[in-house]
Amino acid sequence: MFTTGQRTGVDFSSGKWLLNELDCPKNSKEKLTEQSLKFFKKNVSDRVTYIHDAKGLLIPRKIPLNPNSIKLKELKDGTGFDFFINISTKKDKSELSSIELYQTEYGSEKNEASVTLEIYDLNLQQIIYSQKVIGITNKGNTKSMWETQKSDKLIDNITLYKNSDALMTGALKRIFKDLNKRSIK
Repeated sequence: MFTTGQRTGVDFSSGKWLLNELDCPKNSKEKLTEQSLKFFKKNVSDRVTYIHDAKGLLIPRKIPLNPNSIKLKELKDGTGFDFFINISTKKDKSELSSIELYQTEYGSEKNEASVTLEIYDLNLQQIIYSQKVIGITNKGNTKSMWETQKSDKLIDNITLYKNSDALMTGALKRIFKDLNKRSIK
């Protein structure tokens, strides 16, 4: 996993938090949303609301990552919340199947997925937390400093690889672990 982001977390001890609809593939949305709500409810309890459970919000359907201060002011005015959580995922590559029979030694196929989580302080109209994690399952001998170990288990010439959905789940868990470690509760 490769992580880019900041070194500090957030203060979970106050404010109303709004979790945006996750920008991710449909087949992963329910699971990732459930994990996200579970994490934030654990940290801010009943002060977090999922965007589809909130009534009377006046905001656009899709909020881009890294919005400008004008967009953040519009979010504050349209929601009345103090903090806004935006999560975006991408399947960057999906070249390996989950199971390979009779593994070949060479090849550059890989599965790659990334997750970006941003938290905005709507009162200050700025990003207060931003983290991106990229998960990679790689086949072959080319290694780079930011890839994970090949997640395979060899069982009688059958190799199991993490698919892009599993990589997204793992990347989100890594972000939550970082956020949990660095934040005030």
